[in-house]
Amino acid sequence: MWNLIQAEWLKLRRCQILLVGIVALAVCPVVQYGTQLMLAPEYRDLNYDFRHLFANVIWGNSQVFLPISLVMIGGWFIDRETTHDTLKNIITVPVSMSKLLGAKLVITGMLSVVFGVYSVGVTLLTGGIVGLKGLTPGMILTSGGQVVAASFMTYLVCMPMILIFGQMRGGYLGGSIFTFFLGYSMLFFKSGLLLSAYPFSAALILTGFDMTEYNGASSPPDYLLAAAGIGFVILAAVLLLGASDRQREMKPLRRKKRKGSRRGVRGRR
Repeated sequence: MWNLIQAEWLKLRRCQILLVGIVALAVCPVVQYGTQLMLAPEYRDLNYDFRHLFANVIWGNSQVFLPISLVMIGGWFIDRETTHDTLKNIITVPVSMSKLLGAKLVITGMLSVVFGVYSVGVTLLTGGIVGLKGLTPGMILTSGGQVVAASFMTYLVCMPMILIFGQMRGGYLGGSIFTFFLGYSMLFFKSGLLLSAYPFSAALILTGFDMTEYNGASSPPDYLLAAAGIGFVILAAVLLLGASDRQREMKPLRRKKRKGSRRGVRGRR
């Protein structure tokens, strides 16, 4: 398994689709800052500072930018083996489908952490350029750590979509759009079971993010329900891996005998 992970990591050098995540997460702090000032000019009177910007980045990443980026990139990791005609080389090893998909999920999870750290850096740069106040070492540790944790938790939620749409030829593009709508939907779950158990909102709740200001939550979150929501998507990903292993074992292909081939040889004789 470790060799597979190393091999997948080396493939990142040829992964141009990573630019999607890099650009999207770089744009996020700028979009969040500009949107808040345009739609809510009263923020100027509330001393909009780094704390507000970090919170907006967490919300924007988890709701829009990360679901799109992670499903598109993770799905492409899977889809590329057939579209680039490299699957036939892997088949000769042989490697089980579950291990191959598992290695690709691990790499995507590692990228989610890298994206989280990258988002922290871009947020600090953006806030520094516009002259925001309130930046302290403690702010970087707490809010920055929350950004990284939210990135990884969002990845956990996206795992089933990566596995499902990655195994559809070209499906990762539609899957990223579908996952965007799933992430955006948490805006409408403001109380009760759906607020806490819905996986995308559960990911934020478990990182300690305050949903009240961003989706107007009217009741306190239930951390046990949030943990159950994340546990559900992890279980779904495990079941999908197991199903892929049973349905499609990557073993050397046997050559099929062509019907009539011997008859054709006899005829030529």
